[in-house]
Amino acid sequence: MVAGVDVGNHTTEIVVARVSGQVVERVVHGQAPTRGRKGSVESLEGAAALLHKLQVEAGVEVDEVLLAALRPVDTATAPLPPPSSPRSPVRSLRAVDASTPAGTGFGVGRHRPLGILRGDVVAGPAVVSVDAATDFEVAAREIDAAVARGWNVVGVIAAQDDAVLIRNRISVDVPVVDEVALDDVEPGALIAVEVVAEGRAYRAMADPIALCVALELGHDRIAKVAEFTRELADSPALAVTPRTGPPEPPAVDDDYVDCTVDGEVVRYSPAQAHVVLRLAPPGNVVEVRLKAVRSARDGLAVDDAFFTDLSSIDDGAWLRRGVADTRGTVVALLAADLVTDAAETLARLTGRPSRTVAGEPAAAAVGARTTPGLPPGTVVCDIGGGTVDLIGDDREVTAAGAGEAITTAVARVLGIPRALAERVKRTPALRVEGPHVAHEEDGRRLFLDSPAPADAIGRLCTRGSAGLVPFSHKLAAEEWRSLRLAVKQETVAANIVRCLRAFDEPPPALVLAGGGALDDELLRTVSEALRTTSTVVGRANVDAQHGPRFAVASGLVHLYAQA
Repeated sequence: MVAGVDVGNHTTEIVVARVSGQVVERVVHGQAPTRGRKGSVESLEGAAALLHKLQVEAGVEVDEVLLAALRPVDTATAPLPPPSSPRSPVRSLRAVDASTPAGTGFGVGRHRPLGILRGDVVAGPAVVSVDAATDFEVAAREIDAAVARGWNVVGVIAAQDDAVLIRNRISVDVPVVDEVALDDVEPGALIAVEVVAEGRAYRAMADPIALCVALELGHDRIAKVAEFTRELADSPALAVTPRTGPPEPPAVDDDYVDCTVDGEVVRYSPAQAHVVLRLAPPGNVVEVRLKAVRSARDGLAVDDAFFTDLSSIDDGAWLRRGVADTRGTVVALLAADLVTDAAETLARLTGRPSRTVAGEPAAAAVGARTTPGLPPGTVVCDIGGGTVDLIGDDREVTAAGAGEAITTAVARVLGIPRALAERVKRTPALRVEGPHVAHEEDGRRLFLDSPAPADAIGRLCTRGSAGLVPFSHKLAAEEWRSLRLAVKQETVAANIVRCLRAFDEPPPALVLAGGGALDDELLRTVSEALRTTSTVVGRANVDAQHGPRFAVASGLVHLYAQA
């Protein structure tokens, strides 16, 4: 009698079976939430308690406990700056949190520091910069004097928060962008500036073709510029210049992400690493330091990391501004170090011999492939709480960022506890319009079986075991559906697409296993993400009876039987 024990980042699953030769007879199975961090003593105590419960229920005694190698994943929200590709041929000069530009319109010209304006007039449009040491009144007088002498000033950029003060004191109607980094902008460099009028959606410089023309960039750079301009879609002001060299590495005390590029370790800032992590296959990250994430505040050796910028979720859902908090980034970090004493600890807790049989991906593949009717060449995709594992016939990929990334994102954008986010992320909701009437996500209105509680009226609610549970007063039901799908698309579905880049060609079928596969919407978003390929997405049915769950636990038992 053996027990396959899968201690996950979110859920612990156990399959108890009687093994005779290579014949496996399942006796009992069960699951429970994982206590504490995966691989910790608390998590193993929870596994031991679950095993004891199952043994009592089935009236059996386990002879040996089988484990998979454990590697924890930390998932959290961090206040990282917006993504900026280190490969982009342009860069933004404006601070992320700057909020008070002045004037309207756009202009493109050569960079002229304020002091240069006192010299001979240089023909052509000029974008004047005002450094942090210059008073706004002095700057305004100098600019007006220069214009009177014949300078063609088309825009102003200022290091301090002085845009409104300068604009109100100059005679020319030009965009003024403040809180700009001026340290490494060479005189004579081309700069494009724009301030968008309130209530307007038109941004001339957010057009990649127009920006390439303005900054005299070749056609071969349009695709990279387009990646950059996507991040400008909602900016009230722009100040952009060509990148003249590689980005500066983070300072000694700053956050960083160390990635392997062409065989060498390159240190990026988190904003620069974001694009690299989402486009490159898993496994190119070696170390991460993020002060906002407890496990990584002093540096953490990792095998993978995955960042999801919450503003991309907002963009994908086309939400009204202010109905969701899309500040920050969901960070998932897969620790490089295995938990080496898990089997020893579990043996002590259960009083039974325990050993590590295989890695989680190998066990998940064996368990998921007990699904009847899988076509040849099927790739198994095990969606856990912390990781996504893709296992093909000759390749295995493990990536950070799975079910807990969805939970973390939902908790952040809605401002609700993680426990409630875990519930609302899975099921449709309804908005209660009155004591007896509610509005469903599909537009239907229905009469409630019993009067709604007062705190549910006018709010978006999920159906709980004890009745309606309110969780938002800002979102309409249809908006929440759109946001929920966007979260799943930008987290797990995007991560699976990233993993598939490690395979030589798309598989004929992708079978989803793990707790995440129980989510019909996740099945749909993964299918949509792979629509341009010939890959069919389906759901595992482990041992033809468990559905997509228990893949790792069952796989451990089958591996034991095959040994």
